[in-house]
Amino acid sequence: MLSRYFQSNEASRPKEPEPRDVGKRCRCFPFEKPRDVGMRSRLTWKATGTVMDVLERTLGIRLRVDGLENLSAHPTLYVANHFTRAETFIIPYLLYKLREESARTLAHHSLFTGFLGRYISRLGAVSTKELERDNLIVGDLMTGRKNWVIYPEGTMVKNKKFLDHGSFIIDSPEYRGPPRTGAAVLALQAESHRLRYLRAYEEGDGETMHAYEEKYHFSGPDDVSRQELVVLPVNITYYPIRPQQNLVSQLARTLFSELPERLEEELQVEGRILLSKTDMKIHFCAPLPLKAFLAPRGFVPRLLAHIQGESHLLDQTVRSQREQLTRAFMKEIYRAVEVSFDHLFCGGLQLLRENRVLKRYFHRALLLTVVEMRREGMCRMHPKLYKTCVKVCSGKNCKALESIVTESVREGVLEDQGDFYWIERGRFEETISFHDIRLRLTTKVIANEFEPLVECVEVLRRNLSYTEGRLRCQLAEAMRVEQQEQYESAYREYFNADLSKSLQVGEPFDLVPQDGKTRAGVLLIHGYMAAPKEMRYLGESLCEQGYHCYGMRIEGHGTAPRNLSETRWKDWLLSVHAAYVRMSCLHDTVYLVGFSMGGLLALLKASQLGEQLAGVVAINPAFRLKDHRAGLAGAADIWNGMLQNLHIGMGKLEYVENLPANPEINYTRNYVKGVRQLGLLISQCERSLPEVKCPCLIVQARHDPVVDATGVELIREKIGSEATSIVSLKADSHVIVTDEHKDGVALYVRHFFSTLELASPLVPELEFHCSGY
Repeated sequence: MLSRYFQSNEASRPKEPEPRDVGKRCRCFPFEKPRDVGMRSRLTWKATGTVMDVLERTLGIRLRVDGLENLSAHPTLYVANHFTRAETFIIPYLLYKLREESARTLAHHSLFTGFLGRYISRLGAVSTKELERDNLIVGDLMTGRKNWVIYPEGTMVKNKKFLDHGSFIIDSPEYRGPPRTGAAVLALQAESHRLRYLRAYEEGDGETMHAYEEKYHFSGPDDVSRQELVVLPVNITYYPIRPQQNLVSQLARTLFSELPERLEEELQVEGRILLSKTDMKIHFCAPLPLKAFLAPRGFVPRLLAHIQGESHLLDQTVRSQREQLTRAFMKEIYRAVEVSFDHLFCGGLQLLRENRVLKRYFHRALLLTVVEMRREGMCRMHPKLYKTCVKVCSGKNCKALESIVTESVREGVLEDQGDFYWIERGRFEETISFHDIRLRLTTKVIANEFEPLVECVEVLRRNLSYTEGRLRCQLAEAMRVEQQEQYESAYREYFNADLSKSLQVGEPFDLVPQDGKTRAGVLLIHGYMAAPKEMRYLGESLCEQGYHCYGMRIEGHGTAPRNLSETRWKDWLLSVHAAYVRMSCLHDTVYLVGFSMGGLLALLKASQLGEQLAGVVAINPAFRLKDHRAGLAGAADIWNGMLQNLHIGMGKLEYVENLPANPEINYTRNYVKGVRQLGLLISQCERSLPEVKCPCLIVQARHDPVVDATGVELIREKIGSEATSIVSLKADSHVIVTDEHKDGVALYVRHFFSTLELASPLVPELEFHCSGY
């Protein structure tokens, strides 16, 4: 069988030829002009690169590429999904930009007219109606002259409908059925012919060799690749997809009084993608070697090939394996979609059993799905997916949510009814024209793209079937585990024997009343360069009064100083969002209590929650720092960046030594980057003070050596809450939550809670059903 020729035999095969200019040595097809194609192609690629740079820098499209480690020197047939016409040149452009690889691609014959036709021809595109097309592809892949990019769906799949009762399907006006097998056939032919030619060379079969050389236009054995052909699936995912009038479509309507409906649709969808802040994610999957597909599938085909001889082997192989190979690479393409918030939102709407759903319930189900998918590594996820879901569930206004809700309402899929969504389920069942669906029902298109991720769909379906109480418990426990695992992972990564504290210092902690009955939940937020242990005494005092206290860990803390230098203030705030999500699942009433920088984060979070937060306590909030050198952190950070860009090691001021009051808890090294982020957080919190509407307690040490006590006047002037109490504590220390003033601080906090008349215990059943403390 041909598969046995995959075994490389260094002793018997000819020596690998030196690199050469294939365009000068190989025989060429009638439509090729080697002497000027190279120069024109390079100029065209350069112009394309300039255009793409403009699009990326000024118009908003963001090209993100990963999986580059899967690219190799093997002859490669790239197979990709197809949603927009721009993909025809973008993938070859990326291959040229990243690897200086001039790959050919198949393009629809209708594109080969005028300037566009000349342009894409110079980029290596070949018409689908080119008579020598198949021989050109097979010859290129046999010899490694060129790699190829093919879109096996055979058309732009505008509805992204890939599955029908568990089987892959293409559903378009031109064709309905399983994905076309042409790409698989060409790959199998190319690899089989390559192996057959090399065997003929080893056996001295000049007649067979000459037949191959004439048909596929190469000169001899030196031109044939000694490396096996691979099929490399490529997935292209767009986020977000928001069709609407744009500069391109408006210009076209201005120039032409009437546009064909199909062209107008493509301009609105694809013009919007190119001209707006759209992520175009291209993922190169692991290559599929063809060895497993180079023998006939099934007993009868193998028997016939054995009886009829090797001349019939290729036909039997292609006939029996083309569908298997096609299914293999289509599965990889569709499973490599990068899941975004839109996918979960639209997929969730389609999976809901009822027409009416509580927003909070729906959002929590989406977040639980993300946490579970991430933990199990079920799929590739957009880098902002987890952050977006956490923000949505924590009550923060989120543009991603607003955008997809607005689109769903526009399409008539959704009605926004205050605390509820009303879903028009019939819209998902409507039959929309293939060429109109991207405009009229984008929500369904997005849900269709999520559908092939069967495992993820089932997780989302299960989470949407939970009762609200069970969903809250499941999410609370998932978030507890998530935050614990994040800490342990960061601790391992950044551990420094000289600078790190024990694992227990930075570990998040839960304190629950012994009888299990809680009056409310309290989220404790530690200070800058500190760790959860800093807030433990206050938590224990509150727990004795019947409060469930959770000492959270801020990102970058509790590990080693370098970890803090690599985080931003938005990462710190995200930690608060995540911890608040957990506590709001466990309790209907939640308080925020923060110390120093934690006080800033507590106030900033309170500004986002408005009146739905029960109350906030800020202890020595760091609005004004006494060390004026902190104001120079921004300049120092910029200076360090300039030196780094110039590859100058001397002259940097990356950190200063720190002498903390609690050296067993706090970092002993303070990085300039961290101070810079603290300054940005202070500015953001100051701007947000007018939005704080809940009851507020400020506790400030009168002679704080770190925080300027006059900062409380800023709070008094700007805070939006009408129920704000400010306590000036007679103390000359900063860390009053751990020193001799800690009992007084705890007393003030307990009194504040009591004055809010929250002393009556809440129904404790929810806590009894939740584990993990």
